[in-house]
Parts: sequence; structure tokens; C-alpha cells
Amino acid sequence: MSLDAQFQTPVASNRTRRLRKLWDAYRVPIVLLAPSLIFYAVFVLMPLGRAFQLSLTDWDGLAPTKNYVGVENYTGIWTESRFLMSLWRNALWWAMHVVLGAGGGLFLAILISEVGRGRFLFRTLAFFPHVLSLAVVGVIWGQLYHPSIGLFNTTLENLGLSTLTRVWLGDPAIALYSVGVASGWQAYGFYMVIFLAGIQSIDPQLYEAARVDGANAWQRIWDITIPSLHNTMTVVLTLAFISAMKGFGTVWAMTQGGPGYASELVAVYVWRTAFQSGAIGQAAAAGLSLALIVIVFSYLFNRWRDKVGSYT
Repeated sequence: MSLDAQFQTPVASNRTRRLRKLWDAYRVPIVLLAPSLIFYAVFVLMPLGRAFQLSLTDWDGLAPTKNYVGVENYTGIWTESRFLMSLWRNALWWAMHVVLGAGGGLFLAILISEVGRGRFLFRTLAFFPHVLSLAVVGVIWGQLYHPSIGLFNTTLENLGLSTLTRVWLGDPAIALYSVGVASGWQAYGFYMVIFLAGIQSIDPQLYEAARVDGANAWQRIWDITIPSLHNTMTVVLTLAFISAMKGFGTVWAMTQGGPGYASELVAVYVWRTAFQSGAIGQAAAAGLSLALIVIVFSYLFNRWRDKVGSYT
């Protein structure tokens, strides 16, 4: 036996023993997680890898060849005013989700938690908008916003406030906000359930002690409920950001990003770029850029919240 073989055999056997020890220690978690990991790899990681490949080409979706262009698609979108404006609209969309969706959900959760009888009924009714599909929400609110027969304009006219009537979905100045109200209405039930779960985890003795000390309802909410929902709010704000960045269905059902580009979010920009302009590579670059923004922001936000929470 050669000198190299004499040294390789103990090394190989040691490596085998280490692998066997790792398998013995973690075989149960590995077996349990394997189906989920395989599913994640096939339906998430592989499509992401394929999208990254396409983002480096100028493929139009039909041509048999794909020309490599490097990072040209990435530099192109980050210098394009239309893409940057769609990112800004996504930021506004998130703000509306936080105020209307998360804020409305918190308000309702606090009200319902104070209800004695009928709590389940009120919770079910409040959650109802969230079970509606985005297409149905778009149709309902599209009718409410109708300039001639819509509830909003007819109500304003009946109140003698016809000067306040608007073409809610046709005015570039307010179209995004009009759709944002509809989206917040559809989302508040989801956030309400999360906040209710957080409120129910608060020790009831804290409220009893506050009542004994003479605290009124507002003081109990401000001094006990809100501070105790620190972790819940972190989850809600993160979910609201992710949901806002993915915003597509309600916008597409109501305005398709119009009028012009007035309500175009990044997801709508990606769809239009890919399937109307035929720039698959550019659309893939925009979609991956959005995914990277979501990942980085969520990570930094949660790190910041953890750091702030450690001092409170």
C-alpha cells in the first residue's frame, strides 16, 4: 500500500464516523423536514434560480435564443423613472396598509376584546371582508366608486356636496389612494385576528390591578394593552410590508395600474413589462429586486425591533 493511501484511509474513516454521528443525532429532524425542504427547493429555490438566469438575458418570451446581457437589466430598471415611481407607490401602499389595515384591525381588536356577550359574532363579521377574493373586492369597490351610480358620489350629491364628487378611479391624483382604501378594508380582518390573539395572551390580572387603581378604559389600553403588544406589532408591521410589496390583485381588478401609471405598483410593473412589453429579462430583474428589498427590510426591521425591545 502506498504512503498516500495509508494517510487517506484514517481520514476517510474519521469523516465517515463524523457523518454517522451527525446522522444519529439529527436523523429525526432531517426525516421530518425533508419533504418540506424538497418542496421548498422545487417550488421556490429553483424558480428563483431560473428567474435570476432570465434576468441576465434579453429574452422576450418567444425567441428560441436568449442573449446574455449581464447586469444590464438591473442597471436599466434602477435608472428608469417608471420603476422608481412604482417603488414609491409601494411605499405609500404600505403606509395605507399600516394605517387602514393594521390600524383598523387594532382598533376593532380592542373593541371586541371589551365586548362581553356576542364576541364571536362580532369577530366573525369583522373578519368577513378578508375571506373575499381580491377580484370580488375589486368589483364591490369599483361599484362603490362608480362616478354616476356609486354610493360615494350619490351620497355626496344627496348631502348637497356635489363639488366633492370625484372620478375616484379615473383621477391620477387619487386613484392609488382609492384602491388603497379598498385593499385596507379587505385586510383589516386578518390583522384584527392577530391583535386579538396578542390581547388574549395579556395577563388579566394587569387589568384588574389597573381597575383597582382607578384607571379608566383609555388608560388601561394605553398603559397595558399597547405596550404588551410589542411583539405582535412587529409581526403585523412585517406582514403588512410583505403584503404591500406583493400588492397586485386589488389594483389589477380595479385599475390595472391606471389611469396611465398612476396606480402601478411594482408587481403590476413586472406583469406589464413581461406580458405587454415582452421584456422577460427586465421583468425578472424587477421581481428579484423587489424580493431582495422585502428580505433586507424585513431582516433589518426585525433586528431593530429586537434591539429596541431589549432596552424596554
